[in-house]
Amino acid sequence: MLDTIAWSQPSTYSEGTGVHHGYSTAPADVPNPTEITYYAGRDDSDAAPADKAWYAKLEPGGFIVPHVDQGPWVERWHYPISGAGYVWQDWYDADVSVRALPRNPYRMNHHKPHAVWNPYDEPRIILIVEYDNPVDQPTTDLILCDMIPEIQTMIDNI
Repeated sequence: MLDTIAWSQPSTYSEGTGVHHGYSTAPADVPNPTEITYYAGRDDSDAAPADKAWYAKLEPGGFIVPHVDQGPWVERWHYPISGAGYVWQDWYDADVSVRALPRNPYRMNHHKPHAVWNPYDEPRIILIVEYDNPVDQPTTDLILCDMIPEIQTMIDNI
C-alpha cells in the first residue's frame, strides 16, 4: 500500500528559502473522523474528533530545519509507520529525549522549536492526525498514547 500512495514531489532545500529537504506528503483519509476521538487521560467530555490527516515521508538524509508551527493550535498526533522511527529531543535540554517507535502513537507539541532529520538509509513514514481540540498553550511535549482502534486498522491496511 505504501508504494501506491501519491506522494508530493520531495522538497529541495536552498539556503534562505527552503525549510525542508527530502520531505513529501500525501493526504490520508481518516475513517469516520467525527467518531474517532482520543482520551489521553481525559474524561469523555474532553474528547475531540479527528479533523484532518496526512502521511509524511522523510527520505534518507532528509531534514526539516528548526521551526515552530503556526496556529491555530490543535492536538497533533504522530503515528510512526515505517523506518527507524524517530527520536524526540527537548530543544532546551539535550538530556531529555524519547524514542518514538513505529506503530506507537505520540501526541506532540508542535508549538515549541523542533527540527526533523532522517540519518537512516530508509524513508521514515508517519501518519499525522490533527484533532479538533484548540489549545492555547500545550503543556505536553511528547506523550505516548493509547492506539485508537480505527487508526490501528487504517495503519494495518497500509
